[in-house]
Amino acid sequence: MKVVLHDRTDLVGPDLREYSQRKLTRLEHHFGKVAEADVEFSPEAKRSGVVFVLCRINVHVDGRRTPLLSAHESGADPQAAFDLAFDKIDRQVVKLKEKRTSRKQATSPVRVPQSDEGKERETEPERIRLKLHPVSLQEAISELESDGQSFHVFLAEDTGMIEIVFRRTDGSVGIIEPVVP
Repeated sequence: MKVVLHDRTDLVGPDLREYSQRKLTRLEHHFGKVAEADVEFSPEAKRSGVVFVLCRINVHVDGRRTPLLSAHESGADPQAAFDLAFDKIDRQVVKLKEKRTSRKQATSPVRVPQSDEGKERETEPERIRLKLHPVSLQEAISELESDGQSFHVFLAEDTGMIEIVFRRTDGSVGIIEPVVP
């Protein structure tokens, strides 16, 4: 990893240069795609007349569509400002790594629910409410075929009754017409 350090304050000594180099190379341990880090120290004058040191860190990451991670903090001395800015950059790199690795999961957590090994099973079955629109029998069969499900519930257009079209194991289609006594 390449680290470029710019000093506009003349307060950064060789020990702080080594310290910043060592800390920034640790970013590679979190995420191997960190390519370059730019560190800039500049003076920042406040209205009270006290001069603070402003530290800006920009991290370039390898890959397509990669963002430029940046943080800036001010402190009484250069090392304090660097430590505060480094903490921010470190969190951003970890967050980017988590985002990239979570996108490469084999299946979507929405489609495959988490296993309920430690949980107690609910005794109440899940209720699903459907808004039924009147359709013809042919439309219901075509919906069943296009949907890929094993059954389709619909409101019969001619009778106004709820009916169920289902696929049998041999591939044929059956119709259930519920009768309420």
